[in-house]
Amino acid sequence: MAAAVQVTGPAEIQVGTGAAGALEKFGYTRNGAEIVSEGYWINVPGDENGGDEGPPIDVQFIGETARIRVELTKWDTTAAAEVESRFVGGTGGVPGAAGTLMFSGSKAMRLLVKPTTGARNFPRAFPRFAIEVNKGTRFSTLVVEFEAHKDATGVLWNTSIVGAAA
Repeated sequence: MAAAVQVTGPAEIQVGTGAAGALEKFGYTRNGAEIVSEGYWINVPGDENGGDEGPPIDVQFIGETARIRVELTKWDTTAAAEVESRFVGGTGGVPGAAGTLMFSGSKAMRLLVKPTTGARNFPRAFPRFAIEVNKGTRFSTLVVEFEAHKDATGVLWNTSIVGAAA
């Protein structure tokens, strides 16, 4: 296939924030969702290259996560309150309990970036970083950065839109 300009269409964001995990419409991005995949690595030192102080003799891959940054200019306030809680089944403005386990406690949510084509579905994500919102005379913007991890079946992301809200 030849190289071509890629335009996937307006990015609708959906989240599974309820206890049942059903997807609901969160909103639409300002300029698309920014998706950054990050690999984790271990350098393997060896005497062939000077030991710990030299370059590695090999590099070991140990996993990957993704960060998904969405800047919304149109969103559902109910879904936003649930996302702002940071936990599945949470309530905005009510911090979760210290020590809550996101994976084994089933507190991570599903995040679906659903443009017209080329969806990205993250089965296990949560808003780990700062959540920003402006309030005033100008239109409001809500910025949320999610962190995604592989789920219990080993999937970091896929293209499934099964269960997406209509």
